[in-house]
Amino acid sequence: MNRKLVFKALVGSGNYHLSTPESDKDYKIFVLPFFQDLYNGKVYTRSVVGKNDEEIHDIRKLNQLFWKSNVNFVEVLFSIEIVHSESEWIKESVDQILALKKEIASMNLPYLYKACKGMFLSKSKYIETGNQETKLLVEKFGYDTKSAMHTFRILDFIERYADNEFTDFKKAIQYNETEREFLLKLKQGAFTQMEFNQLIRAKVENFEKLEAMYQQQPVKEDVKAMLEEIIYKLVANSVQYELNQED
Repeated sequence: MNRKLVFKALVGSGNYHLSTPESDKDYKIFVLPFFQDLYNGKVYTRSVVGKNDEEIHDIRKLNQLFWKSNVNFVEVLFSIEIVHSESEWIKESVDQILALKKEIASMNLPYLYKACKGMFLSKSKYIETGNQETKLLVEKFGYDTKSAMHTFRILDFIERYADNEFTDFKKAIQYNETEREFLLKLKQGAFTQMEFNQLIRAKVENFEKLEAMYQQQPVKEDVKAMLEEIIYKLVANSVQYELNQED
């Protein structure tokens, strides 16, 4: 039995207006659990690597993923390519979630800052040496320019989101043509490592200055509760639908 789709969203460079003809397409997919999953206490997850990389998750994980404010998950709400389920009762729930997207994106700003700091530290450790996929960049440019661009973008996002007073997540992750050109030049090795170090040093200073602003923002437990109710009803309806199909 195939798992029932809730929604599928494009993530990554395509969402940021940073994709190139060489870029892969990455998707995050959320599906409904089976009654057997609920009975056995299992939460489905799966990764598919191919022409298009896909991460498939049980919809029950969605609220916690959003609450932890990982930008790579929050961005699904603002994706330029979202595929809905064809079932009207599922689509209705997805529409309710998307109607709350601005509130969801900003419901835990202290954690958002913490999550971005973690992403920055994770990506920045590869700048000097590269990873399995980017060692050739280190040999060519003296540093891992791909990881360098990612670290810059993460820090830049925190600035951009604060600049619009946490009202426009999509504007904070998506770049215009001039900004795109700069970031792609960074990725393509147009800056020496010394020049990049100067750029990133200024970004880190601004990032650290913004910590207090993010930490002072109120946490929106009411938004979390609304999202939880939507997902609860969706899963309950799914179980009812599955049992009716077996009758």
